Amino acid sequence: MSHGESEALWLATLRDEAADTVELLTSARKQERERRTCAAFLRCAGVGFTADQIVSSRTEPPDIVFGRTLFEITVVLPPGRRMHDEWRDTTARRTAAQQIGDLIEPYVHPEVLTRETLVHMISPASEEKASRYSARNISCREYDLLVYVNWNAVLQPESPDPDLDAVLCHGWRSLSVLLPPYSYVVFATPDAPQWLRDIAGTPTAATRTTCGLFDL
Repeated sequence: MSHGESEALWLATLRDEAADTVELLTSARKQERERRTCAAFLRCAGVGFTADQIVSSRTEPPDIVFGRTLFEITVVLPPGRRMHDEWRDTTARRTAAQQIGDLIEPYVHPEVLTRETLVHMISPASEEKASRYSARNISCREYDLLVYVNWNAVLQPESPDPDLDAVLCHGWRSLSVLLPPYSYVVFATPDAPQWLRDIAGTPTAATRTTCGLFDL
């Protein structure tokens, strides 16, 4: 295969990926997104699974059932970021590109987060979801909140233990964060599934690649 043919194939792959991501972000594929987020969390945590073990719940809450684990899933984005619009723009750029060089963008250094900063970052999302269920007289004590932090950031896993008072009061059975390549169980109560309790308090990066991380 010539260089030109190889580049054309790469561009076609990138275009297909972008178009599929735009579709993935629609409400019709919400359950698939949640299952993929759970799969990524399990991979980063080093927990083995098969795709059929990650089940979309027939009732909400929860979003995902994984054995005894009842995941409610939410996403935290930078202020003002709109993922669907962002991927539509990406699709347009990739469609218009004539060569790979047309898609090169300046490198943006990731924000470095301590565990304290990370917990502070996810606290509003935790509170908002807990409040929504409280208004429906649904207790969060039976559910495990998983927050996907989709942010250009890296976690400092050895940073000091965070103050958990701001999130413990929301009432979740456990609270976990996915910030690839790390899975971080912030806390797990005695009623939480054993595997969450076993890894609680220490960020885990069982894989260092993001390639295929969200695959089912």
